[in-house]
Amino acid sequence: MCPGAIKALDNSLEVMAKKKVLLVDDSAAIRKAVRPLFASHPKFEVVGEAEHGREAVERAPILRPDLILLDLSMPVMNGLEAAPLLIKILPEVWIILFTSHNLPEVERLSRAAGIHAIVPKQKAATHLIAQAEVLFAQSAPLRKEAS
Repeated sequence: MCPGAIKALDNSLEVMAKKKVLLVDDSAAIRKAVRPLFASHPKFEVVGEAEHGREAVERAPILRPDLILLDLSMPVMNGLEAAPLLIKILPEVWIILFTSHNLPEVERLSRAAGIHAIVPKQKAATHLIAQAEVLFAQSAPLRKEAS
């Protein structure tokens, strides 16, 4: 097989590979409700769940998700505390903050923490998968240089 054909095959396999998702929310009911949204989509695969940010930080290096759906308000470690640590562990990961809080301050703090998008929990069924697809349509997460 010629090098060009091998590269084309590698590219097509990369496109076909499902994106791995880690669900992080202290509510088992929320995780249970969101899991089918990703599981029923051909581009995504839920590889794990965590109840709080610290558990997500511990599980992320093992699970190697491409996308982390991160709740804002959780015990032990909230989403804003966990996001910079997750990005440090997995610099290429996309993070969507999944929250019921709809305040301008949440958006500002989320951006400062490196979070790429915010989806309100009440819009999960209509916005969550679409937002994930928008993120993956981009080449890679843009990171600020450490100062």
